Amino acid sequence: MTKPQLSYFKARALGQFPRVLLSYFSVDYEENYIEKIDENIIDDLKYGQLPLFKDANGFKFVQSMAISKYIATQLNFVGKTPEEKALVDETISAVHIDVVNFIIRVFRGVEEKEKIQELIIPRFFEKWNQVLGEKKYLAGGDSYTLADLYVYVAYEYVGYVVPSAGEHLYGGKFPHLETLKEHFESNKGVAEYIKNRPVTERKI
Repeated sequence: MTKPQLSYFKARALGQFPRVLLSYFSVDYEENYIEKIDENIIDDLKYGQLPLFKDANGFKFVQSMAISKYIATQLNFVGKTPEEKALVDETISAVHIDVVNFIIRVFRGVEEKEKIQELIIPRFFEKWNQVLGEKKYLAGGDSYTLADLYVYVAYEYVGYVVPSAGEHLYGGKFPHLETLKEHFESNKGVAEYIKNRPVTERKI
């Protein structure tokens, strides 16, 4: 049977969510690193953007959040009740739209990095830390979901792109987020992914 294939640049950015998810569940997939979008791949990109996911059955589609949600649904990682599923969607939307896209804009010089400390950390990471302290899992319920994985990735990503922001985020300031990080990074598949992921000159 053909392996699923994920096509994206070597950078973390929007490709890291499906990468970490596939690694967490030890899914055997092909990592197709793209140097640039050219005629060899452009016809598969509906909106001219990566990442691109090709399932084992040949189904192809784009958009990072849609890819992660599709994979997580197949793996029963999106919550068990309608309420849990709604909270998963709420969380991954906040991570993707409000946090990660903002971090990328900071990297590109569109937003000031000071706003991470002033806006992003108190509005989002403080709230997620609070929720984890009250419920253990971000979507409630009795197990981890895609919501937890998304917040873990975002938590780790902020300090990678903007090290000065990490000074306000790490070091025990958010213990429940640290516990979440420890959970995912103790997973064999995720640990292997972290060990082998490409190091790029541009930290994005």
